Amino acid sequence: MRVNKKLLSSLFSLLSVQSIATALSITPLAADRAASRYVIENPLPPADQTHEVVRVAGTNVILISQMSNSVLLKATVDDHGVITDIGAFRIGESTSALHGLALSKTDPGKVWVTLQKDNKLVLLNPIVNSIKAAPEVIKEIVVPNPGLGPHYVGEYGDELWSTLQDSSHVLRINYNDPSNYTIYTGIPRPIFIAQHPDNGKFYTGEDNSASIMKIDPVANTTSQLPIPETAGMTPVGLIAGPPGRGIWFTLLGNATQGTGTIGNLHKDDTITYHTLSSSPLSKKAALLHLAFDPEAETNYTLWLLASSIVNSNALDMIIKVTFDAGWSKIVSEDIVVTPTQLNKAHRILITPTNVFATELASSKLVSYYTL
Repeated sequence: MRVNKKLLSSLFSLLSVQSIATALSITPLAADRAASRYVIENPLPPADQTHEVVRVAGTNVILISQMSNSVLLKATVDDHGVITDIGAFRIGESTSALHGLALSKTDPGKVWVTLQKDNKLVLLNPIVNSIKAAPEVIKEIVVPNPGLGPHYVGEYGDELWSTLQDSSHVLRINYNDPSNYTIYTGIPRPIFIAQHPDNGKFYTGEDNSASIMKIDPVANTTSQLPIPETAGMTPVGLIAGPPGRGIWFTLLGNATQGTGTIGNLHKDDTITYHTLSSSPLSKKAALLHLAFDPEAETNYTLWLLASSIVNSNALDMIIKVTFDAGWSKIVSEDIVVTPTQLNKAHRILITPTNVFATELASSKLVSYYTL
């Protein structure tokens, strides 16, 4: 009997393959993952610098300032953050440098703006019921000498507080009686200002000096709180936290290094620093701005904006940071990298359904749908 060696070889090979295959275990695993979310970029009318963004309360209208051409954008957005209609309006002249935006609390629906080069604070009615209708000027206030270059403006009772970036001052002025004002001398360069929710004093981050200035408007005194080099440098974003939680600020870093660090300034002027650490991206984040979640008092969430504005190696990112109930320890971080990089991400706005971020250098508005 002749043996077909070729057939035996093929059978042996097949049996060997089957033997190997059956020895390899395959185990089904849970495929847990975060829910899918939408991240889009809304194109805006071209401008060299797109800056601030606010949402008019109770509406689907957002306002965006473009400083390089002094244009105010008025846009409607849907629930997913997509711009459905937009209007553009020059405020003053092309050189007026529209910059800061702040919603009025005593006159709901109105918005305060700064004209940095015109040296003015202006109250506008944005006319939210018509995107194509031009905003109306309600009030103009000229910044008193020697103040120069209003950047941020905020309304506190019957007073406005504004950081005067170009002259390194801070202005307190009664908007019903502009002759009632105080100019406080700082060091380069006051950017944002906030009233401490627990001690009533005002604080401003001075980004070129790695320092925070404290202002006591009752005693009419100022003092400086230096930022240690071990924590970082360039205090930029600075906002009041929930009641009992102090003031929070970001550290941007320098042209080559971000440190992923935020600070919590307590009522006794001590500062607790928190450093992001969940990934290589967050550890080196250059943090420019921040905002509390609308439900921060129960979900302990803070949103951060990382930017390439001074560091071309830095990523533009939106970072969700969740703390423990005492706001003493970071328990989770969630990072979203913006689709367009080197956009110099600038300001962040949180709504119940979206996180918006302006891209200073690319004329875009990022919308991150969070539901």
